[in-house]
Amino acid sequence: MAEKNIWKFSDDSDLSEYTLIVPSVAVGNVGQLVCDLLISSLDMQKVASVYSPALIPVLGYDPYNLNSENLSGCCEIYKSSSRKIVVLQLRAPLVYKYARTFLQDIVERFRVKNIKDIIILTSSYAHEKKHILTSPFRYVSTETCPYKSKVKSLNWVEHEFVDTSVKIYGGGFASLLYDICVNNSVPCLILYKYCSEGDNIPDAYEMIQYLSVVLPLFPQNSDLLSQLVQPVSWKLLFGRPPPIDIY
Repeated sequence: MAEKNIWKFSDDSDLSEYTLIVPSVAVGNVGQLVCDLLISSLDMQKVASVYSPALIPVLGYDPYNLNSENLSGCCEIYKSSSRKIVVLQLRAPLVYKYARTFLQDIVERFRVKNIKDIIILTSSYAHEKKHILTSPFRYVSTETCPYKSKVKSLNWVEHEFVDTSVKIYGGGFASLLYDICVNNSVPCLILYKYCSEGDNIPDAYEMIQYLSVVLPLFPQNSDLLSQLVQPVSWKLLFGRPPPIDIY
């Protein structure tokens, strides 16, 4: 049987000691915006493109370099050797019928590459937040997660379990990917924020500050916000302005 998911790596090296960051396509697309910020700010290099029945076909210009002649697809992988991170960026929702198989393939693919752990970034509907005066951020971690003791010491608010399963309403495939990580003994952390649809750039900036506490990606001796570089694609995040001649 032919392989359904096609992974085209330009850098197929071992990923021991690396962290994989995966955004779940969710309310406000906060996780994807954070990954955009990371890729642009850390000048990460594209090392792979992925093709799968689970991916809605998307093709466009390079979102991080206007002078590039390369095209970008729905799912691409970026790497920073100096920071020891890999980002799997998604630019469209997954096709539900094939989502589980695709996510299982992601975990297996990177487990074979000896990935250290996986961080899932997502969001949840603002109206699902039960305790209004608490932090808008929540986390879920496996027992083997290398950040578990760190987040506990920071007194972050842990996700409230309704039963034994993780349910994040509006959080996309985050819960499913987390369960797959657990079943494959891959250390995993979910970080999510309650938010609403709209301009979610401020949410992305807040989340990257939280992420940087447990995973130091930027020099600590200078202001984090000053080190962040918005990708050029964000200039058209809400489309082009209305033509002047309609007025």
